[in-house]
Amino acid sequence: MAAKKILSVGFELASNDVTYCDFQEDISLLDWDIVLFKPVIGSYLTYSSDYYQGKPSLSDSSSFRLKEQCDHWHREIKDAFDSGKTVIVFLSELHEVYVDTGERRYSGTGRNQKTTRIVSLHNNYSVIPATLSPVSTKGAAIKLATRNADVIATYWKEFEEVSQYKVLLTADKIPACLLTKNGDKPVGALYRSKNSNGSLIVIAH
Repeated sequence: MAAKKILSVGFELASNDVTYCDFQEDISLLDWDIVLFKPVIGSYLTYSSDYYQGKPSLSDSSSFRLKEQCDHWHREIKDAFDSGKTVIVFLSELHEVYVDTGERRYSGTGRNQKTTRIVSLHNNYSVIPATLSPVSTKGAAIKLATRNADVIATYWKEFEEVSQYKVLLTADKIPACLLTKNGDKPVGALYRSKNSNGSLIVIAH
């Protein structure tokens, strides 16, 4: 049996069996059997010198590039999932930024006319084709859920002691595979495709 082709996006692993891809690359995920993904947008934040309501506000060009890149990965992850691939998303910190919508509002006339740039809130979790409603928090007391945890049980046995959660998943009907030990709040989930053998696993790490 041929070895599985594994790709990591957004982070590197010390393994010759895993190919690395930068978050800013535009490649297809359909060429790979297993995809390991981190939704990291820190490189875009370095170009931000403005803030709005306490959060970074990207320039016009950086806004366009970030939205385009997130749309690319959202589409690629969904296509890979629908095509029977396994996609594992490691839930990194939630990063919220304001991006330029392209809309402008004008007030005043002549030399007193003022142009207002309209922005909207955007975050790195937009790459994930699932409704998660993440809320920032941090903790390390995590347990396997009663259901949906069979796929990650071996992984969790190995990495439980060094894993932490950086968000809680607050959307309705989360198919949780990892929960906080206190309060049973979802910090990981397993989505199975109805039309293929595809799996989308989003987990604390």
